[in-house]
Amino acid sequence: MKTTFTILLVLCSAFAVHAQVDSLFEARRARLIDVVSREQEKSPYVIASKIHKAFEIDRALVLLDSLTYDKGIGGMFYSYSLIGTYLFTKDAIPDSLRKKVRLAYQNRMMYRGDTENHWVMYYTGLYLAAQTWPGETGETWFNGKSSKENLREAGGWLNEWFRISSTIGQGEFDSPTYFITFVTPMIALYEFAADPVMKVKAQLMLDLLFADFAAEHLEGNYGGAHSRDYPEDIINPLGAPSTMWAWLYFGEPKFEQWEETRFRPRNRGGWEAVFGALSSYRLPAIIRNIATDRSESYVHTETKRVRNIIRFGKEKNPPAFKYTYMTKDYVLGSLHGGILQPIQQHTWDVTIPTGKPYNTIFTLHPYYSGSELGMFFPEELKFLSEEVDRYHKVYTNPGKWNSSSPYEQTFQHRNTLLVLYKLEKGVMQPHIDGFFPKNLDERVVDSKGWVFCRTDDTYVGLYFVKPGEWTEETVNWRWRSRALNNGIIVEVGSESEDGSFQTFRTKVLSARIDLKDFDRKNAIHYTNRHGIEMQFSFNGPRVVNRREINLKDYQFFDGPFIQSKWGSGVITIRYKNHSRVLDFTRATIQESH
Repeated sequence: MKTTFTILLVLCSAFAVHAQVDSLFEARRARLIDVVSREQEKSPYVIASKIHKAFEIDRALVLLDSLTYDKGIGGMFYSYSLIGTYLFTKDAIPDSLRKKVRLAYQNRMMYRGDTENHWVMYYTGLYLAAQTWPGETGETWFNGKSSKENLREAGGWLNEWFRISSTIGQGEFDSPTYFITFVTPMIALYEFAADPVMKVKAQLMLDLLFADFAAEHLEGNYGGAHSRDYPEDIINPLGAPSTMWAWLYFGEPKFEQWEETRFRPRNRGGWEAVFGALSSYRLPAIIRNIATDRSESYVHTETKRVRNIIRFGKEKNPPAFKYTYMTKDYVLGSLHGGILQPIQQHTWDVTIPTGKPYNTIFTLHPYYSGSELGMFFPEELKFLSEEVDRYHKVYTNPGKWNSSSPYEQTFQHRNTLLVLYKLEKGVMQPHIDGFFPKNLDERVVDSKGWVFCRTDDTYVGLYFVKPGEWTEETVNWRWRSRALNNGIIVEVGSESEDGSFQTFRTKVLSARIDLKDFDRKNAIHYTNRHGIEMQFSFNGPRVVNRREINLKDYQFFDGPFIQSKWGSGVITIRYKNHSRVLDFTRATIQESH
């Protein structure tokens, strides 16, 4: 009897916690819809919020009407957001406006785009539109194809994307900026797909996207390295679009200051999450727990893929290896280096959840080249850099904060990172830069070559093999070195790991740095403050305590929370005694407790 009572008590307690979490989510989704409904911009998400709230309905209908003919928004963004808004609100809009939305898919040419996120948005929109208006001929569609043809083409592309994403990964992976362009269409597909198999696949993809984010999430920050990221999101992680989704589904950041800033009228930040707030999709508790439980530190590795290489390469999709070390005080993460994504790659950083803006430190080589772009884009090399600069503004800027580089490689072991740079003579932008926020509590430039930083109770030490110069900028100090061959040692710690900041500095200063082969081989032999020996040379082996690390041994996912074999299409999510298996090969979800 006592045992039965104990089990019932545990179950009741678990139910109470789950109910509380659910109520908090419901409060957040209601607040998001309320805030966005009071905006006045011509946005599908504002329109959907107003109609859902029955607030300023006349204004919402005017906005929706103008959206059907105004070409200020177009292409793939228009394709999915218009049909999503229509399906969320169609029961509350007049028949005349429904007809105008239908005509938009006849008269508006919708550009398919040229990147993975473009195609996901385009084909999701096309699939839902073709499903919504079945049996119609090609004359009634912008692309001249019938409803049946559009449904088959869009469904075929989406199914192939599900297969690739669950076996060898996304090409535009783990992006705080572009996360929204994958998760928002999947929300719409999950909500409105009539085919039950397609609905399950959308749910599988949503679970995968959120679980992937959760393993590298720290108090609203999408930590570690990213395939694509805008400069403003790199230097200010809490300002990234992904943070709104973290707040909605993970309940973090928790501090009111972020909410007040993000929800300030006319801020227009992350309104895509309205689709999540309107949807019946509910994040599995196991993923929310993975995103928020930082009671134990852990290593998490992944193998993603380089986006399609069309020239100047031997493989279409070479692997991209990721390493993340997560603690309650910081997250340090890195990609292995090289050109893994053009234009917007973010190779490494340490992110600290202080609640302050600009809570990150990193270095990069601000590389640009027509050859880099030519690997991924079909246009003439001579014009590519200029064309990309027109749209992304900073591509050729020597001070940019996002970049891949063939001259940068990394090697990480837990909270220690080695970064090597080996720039060729005559390379564009012959320097490396480092970002150090001005709101650090302390920044100490040590005479022995180390720079020590403290923010709250988290500490970062960086050793620069070759010297550089400091320049004060608006929100940061920029460290710049013009040495073509350079190396950086990064050590990260905290009060809980090391005691005081002074103790951390003393430990790091006592670490052994062997650079006798640096000038000749670009090699570092380093024994960190924990006594771990690391050896690394450019294009050479990565060695820990005399054991060579083969990055090709990395699985698709490998960590305490997510495991998956490369190429399997089966992802196992674990938290304590609970598991959730996403099987893309069978389009099934299996849970066990």
